Amino acid sequence: MSFDSLRKLFEFDAPLHTVIEPASRFEPVNGRLVDCLEVYKPHVIVKIGLGNPAYIESIMEHSKALVVVVEPSVIVLQSFYNAYGNKQWMDRLYAIAGNFSQFPVDYYKADMLICIDCLDLLDTGMAVDEFRRSLQFEGIFFFAGFVLPNEDVEGIFDEIAHVINPLHTDYYLEDDLKTFMTLNEFGIVKLNTQKINMNILLLADYLQTRSSELEKLIEEHKETLTALYDLRGDGTVTLPYMVAAFIRQKPSQEEAL
Repeated sequence: MSFDSLRKLFEFDAPLHTVIEPASRFEPVNGRLVDCLEVYKPHVIVKIGLGNPAYIESIMEHSKALVVVVEPSVIVLQSFYNAYGNKQWMDRLYAIAGNFSQFPVDYYKADMLICIDCLDLLDTGMAVDEFRRSLQFEGIFFFAGFVLPNEDVEGIFDEIAHVINPLHTDYYLEDDLKTFMTLNEFGIVKLNTQKINMNILLLADYLQTRSSELEKLIEEHKETLTALYDLRGDGTVTLPYMVAAFIRQKPSQEEAL
C-alpha cells in the first residue's frame, strides 16, 4: 500500500466519513474516549488521521492538552482549517502532513495516541512500532476498530474486506489483537467489544469496488458468513468492534539489561 493511495482514500472519504470515523459510531466511541481524557489528563495528544472533526472538537472541549494531528492529506487539512480556523482552541492544535509508518513524532513525546478506524489500513507491525516509540512510558494508546470473532481462524471476512477495499491490510482476531499489543509492550487498561452492523454491498458501492469477484466470495462462504457474521439477504453483516485503552509499559529490568 502506497502513501499516495492512502492519501487519496482519506480525501475521498473526508466529506461523508463512511469508512473512517462515521457519525453512526461517534457516540459510543467518543464516550469512552472522553472517559480516558478525564482519567489520564494527557498533556500531549497525537491523533492518527484527522478523520471526523467531531472527535477533534470533543478532545478540545474535554481536555486542555496540546493536540497534534498526523494526516496524510494536505487537502483534508486545508479543508479543516477553513471550517474551524476561528475556533478558540485552534491555538492548541498542530497538524503535520505525514506518513503513519514513518511517524513524524519524536521519541516519547505523546501522553496519548488516538487511532480510530484506520489501523487496518496500515502495515500494523511497523505502525505500532512507531506509535510505541512516540508514546511516553505509561502513555495511553486509544484504539477503536473492527476485529474478527475468534472463530474466524481462516480470516474469511478479511478476504472479503480486501476485495471491498484494496487498501485493507487485515483485521486481527479479537484475542490475537490483545496478544499482539501485549507482545508490543501495551497492557490492556479498558476494553469493550460491541456488535456493529455493516452492509458490505453498500460499502462496495460507495468505494466503487462491487464486482462479480465479491459476489462469488460471498456466495462461496455464505454458510460461514451467516454463522459468524449473521449475513442477511441485503448484504448486512454484524462484526465485533473493539474500543480499548492500552498503556505503554515500561520494559522490565531484565529487558533493560
